[in-house]
Amino acid sequence: MTLARKLTAKAAAARYRNPSKSLRVIAVVGPYGKTTTALLLTELLMESGNSVLVLTNKGSKLNGEPLGMRFEPTARSIQRLLALGRKKSVDFVIIEVDQTVVDSHVLESIVLEMVVATAESDVARAMLERPMAYSVVPSAFTTEARDVAPHQAISFGTDELADARIGKVKLFRKGTEIELVIDHQTTLQLATHLIGHANVYNVAAAVAAAYVLAAKIESFVDGVARLEEVPGNYEYLPLERLYSVVVDGAYQPTSLELVVADAKKLTKRRLLVVADETIQFEDYAKLKQVADAVTVVGEGEQPGIKASDDKKNALDTVLRGAKQEDTVLCLGRTFASQDSDHLSVAQRLAEGSSE
Repeated sequence: MTLARKLTAKAAAARYRNPSKSLRVIAVVGPYGKTTTALLLTELLMESGNSVLVLTNKGSKLNGEPLGMRFEPTARSIQRLLALGRKKSVDFVIIEVDQTVVDSHVLESIVLEMVVATAESDVARAMLERPMAYSVVPSAFTTEARDVAPHQAISFGTDELADARIGKVKLFRKGTEIELVIDHQTTLQLATHLIGHANVYNVAAAVAAAYVLAAKIESFVDGVARLEEVPGNYEYLPLERLYSVVVDGAYQPTSLELVVADAKKLTKRRLLVVADETIQFEDYAKLKQVADAVTVVGEGEQPGIKASDDKKNALDTVLRGAKQEDTVLCLGRTFASQDSDHLSVAQRLAEGSSE
């Protein structure tokens, strides 16, 4: 199977005449935050006057406009989209890279300008072993990019050594304010429509990448503010209820902890969590430590945690018990996934709830 994929990847590169050789390709990798970081970086580069093609698991855009061509994690799909970028003479192509993209072997035929790692993972470490000109990593990352000059590598995080250091953060129900110190000398006051500390790290990663690529610093404030929403990223559902219903696709331990902690701070009364089947059993207890009540989809019932074998039944039960000014938080990739009408599973189920 591996040999067949390698041959397919080489054939795809040859068919489209190795388009990455005439493009500046940025790979965004990590266990979480990839889509949002890619979209934020797109807005920052566009605000600085660049044309950008971005390819993510939640859709692809050319200079902010959705593409008719779907992004799929196959060598042929990716090379075809890169060829489109070459035809349109874009300045940058940003690709969200996960294990399926790696397994397609398409990256072996792509010339990389930069790798942005949102957090540590096997895929991120492997990507940093590839040749590239620039790298962006969390400040605590244990792997350095191969052959990248020191002035073309940049880190982000909350510690004093981070090149893009996160300072004060203010949370709101409609966005987040962030103080970010770049290169230990330039302080930026940024405001994003995105909510929560997980997005603070996404903003820091995207700004760090734009900075090392020599984007205009004066464009960063407006660039960050351009991205109004990311489906399934701490998204308040438009439901006429006395309580709030939020969906977030977090399922990795670190992102789960950040999202649940922020939801607890932002709720006016109780936090009621519904976790779908993509949340691991070992993370249930962490949810219970913060939330006022936890209902899970799967076999995980334990003291203080209810379980259901059906997402609809689980959400129905929680919504029936929700009171005024509570927050119902739907967690996991399945709840956040969208149908052809761009509505999340959580919204469809909530709309059909027998509340």
